[in-house]
Amino acid sequence: MTARGVGSTGAAAPATRARLSGRGPRGARLAIVAIALVLLGTFAPARAPIARADSAGLDLTTAATYTLVPARHVVRVALDITATNNKPNLTAGGVVTRYFYEGARIAIQSGARNVAASSAGARLIATTTAADGYTVLEIRFGSSLFFQQTTRIRATFDLPGGAPRSTSDIRVGSAFATFVAWAFGDTGSVRVVVPAGFDAATSGSAVTRTDAGTTRFEATGITDIGGWYLVVNADRRSALSADRIDLSDGEHIVVRAWPEDATWRRRVADLLTRSLPKLVERTGLAWPVSGDLSIFEVHTPLLEGYGGVFLEGQDKIEISEDLDDLTIIHEASHAWFNSGLFVGRWINEGLADTFAAATLGDLGEAAPKPPPVGPTDAAAVRLNAWVHPGRITDATTDARERYGYSASWTVIRAIAREIGGDALRRVLTAAHDHVIAYGGAGVPETVNGPNDWRRLLDLLDEVGGSATADAAFRRWVVTDDQVALLDDRAAARRDLAALRLASGDWAAPVDVRSALSDWDFATARRRIADARSVLDLRDAIAADAAALGIAPPADLRAAYETARTDLGSATDIANRERSAVAALAAARDAVQAPRSPLVALGLLGMSPDSVLAAARTAFSAGDPDAGARAAAVTALIDGASAVGRDRAIVAAVGLIAAVVLLVVAIRLVRRRRRRTRWARPAAGPSAGPVAASPPPYATLADQSRRPLDADPPEPSSADRGDPS
Repeated sequence: MTARGVGSTGAAAPATRARLSGRGPRGARLAIVAIALVLLGTFAPARAPIARADSAGLDLTTAATYTLVPARHVVRVALDITATNNKPNLTAGGVVTRYFYEGARIAIQSGARNVAASSAGARLIATTTAADGYTVLEIRFGSSLFFQQTTRIRATFDLPGGAPRSTSDIRVGSAFATFVAWAFGDTGSVRVVVPAGFDAATSGSAVTRTDAGTTRFEATGITDIGGWYLVVNADRRSALSADRIDLSDGEHIVVRAWPEDATWRRRVADLLTRSLPKLVERTGLAWPVSGDLSIFEVHTPLLEGYGGVFLEGQDKIEISEDLDDLTIIHEASHAWFNSGLFVGRWINEGLADTFAAATLGDLGEAAPKPPPVGPTDAAAVRLNAWVHPGRITDATTDARERYGYSASWTVIRAIAREIGGDALRRVLTAAHDHVIAYGGAGVPETVNGPNDWRRLLDLLDEVGGSATADAAFRRWVVTDDQVALLDDRAAARRDLAALRLASGDWAAPVDVRSALSDWDFATARRRIADARSVLDLRDAIAADAAALGIAPPADLRAAYETARTDLGSATDIANRERSAVAALAAARDAVQAPRSPLVALGLLGMSPDSVLAAARTAFSAGDPDAGARAAAVTALIDGASAVGRDRAIVAAVGLIAAVVLLVVAIRLVRRRRRRTRWARPAAGPSAGPVAASPPPYATLADQSRRPLDADPPEPSSADRGDPS
């Protein structure tokens, strides 16, 4: 239940009153109003003196009936009084003194009207005298009442319902009634009758209840007359007005007023019609109630010291009949500012007052300010320890409630004025959407759990950009045992600031931001240290890559910014990239180094420059094999000398083989030429065809022993053919 405004101590007890009877006062409550009943009477006989009795001897037994009459706007009271004279006669010196009473006095409600008294159908003289908090009703008996005599009297009077916003505690209308029933005399009984159709409830002294069309509350044998009271409240919701307001932003309001209070009805409807769109605009949040929000008029004392109450979860607001614009808008703003947005009484009350006051300013009215208070006031309480008291029943509670409302308003208003309306709307939106206060890269993460004072402080700092919230929370909000939390938070946030400075355009990792959001500052600072180590590797990689004229890959940044539980994966990537860039540097040096003939021979048909270029491209693209590719370039050049040597040997062997083959080929060609010359015929006369036999070939060995240019030997006669 959220309430706003403080007033009197409420209607928990009836107004101060006294019980007046023929006997002396009973109890401490009656001490201030004890009135001795001295009743006048004179009798003539001298031998039997007649004396006026004091009040101690008159006993009054009463039976009071309170009947609610809505049509007449009154509570009718019928009081049946049985008066008995218990003052014994006094005998002294043979003279008997008789004591008598001619009337009685009782205390009734100060608002009583149409007072009358009768006995046995005869009207009695009844007069009233105003006193402090009650009225003295004096009834004259029809005749003197002597010892052990009894008389029965009926007194009647009306308790008229006061007009709305009047000082009377009584209201009697067609839709609502409230009054306080008293007991009277020395002992008595009380009956309260509520007509059918009203839902009645009571508080105060114990009674029995019966429901049979009408509702009756009864108490008998009441002896503590001064301490007995019964607060009666009766509602008939069906008789309330029901003015519906449907606005363009989806607000659906039903104003439920007493039919007799047209002023309240019109004022509330008009103010909400004009103010709700302003609240939607100022909060930046859509109207949060899906159905109807009902606004009920309530008798001020029933709010137990408050001006209004927002009944969370019921889509219902009760607002005092006292027309206060700030209270009306304040309670309407609780449609947003309740535990669904923030957990913490002071937060929602401070927001409600801040936005209500600003909205009044938007409507062209003077925007109220919180009453001046300070954290050292006598009634001061740390706002995190400011809890709902239930009822305001004493001055101490009243003072503490007044301080709590004013201090909450003071804190929220000051921060709102510092950061401005747009920033405050961003804070409320982030709270509504449960977005993490410590933002990172990409779509913001969401958090679980309620939005409490810790999350509000984070949102004000991180989303709203406040520079004063931390000091305000230390001064007004946190309890003594929560100060250490703020100290730990401040140290962790200093580390975060240094990390952000070192990060450049890189966002802080999720694991760091989530630990801060959870207020786990030991974990947050440890993770910040791990993050700094990764950033050191990043900077080293960037420097080495710049020296090579290449761009670092983007995968380290992604792994760093999205690390949820630890930075192990990002550290592995950084170490791998550091190794890769070192391999690329070594490969570059190898490619650019002067090459010996053997190395050049070993690299024939290969392009280390192209392989290195591909490795560089792979590195910038985040290829995990880029380092291996660069190492392969270095290995290729390192092994080129051995490859060149092998190639040179192979080339020499090939050359020798080629020379040998060439020599053999030349000899074969010359031998063929000789054979062709040997096969020619001898010169002579032609005598017809002659068959000639070819000369026998010399062996290769013989040929090898002759000079190549020597003529072959002449054939012998035996070898020559005979032409014949």
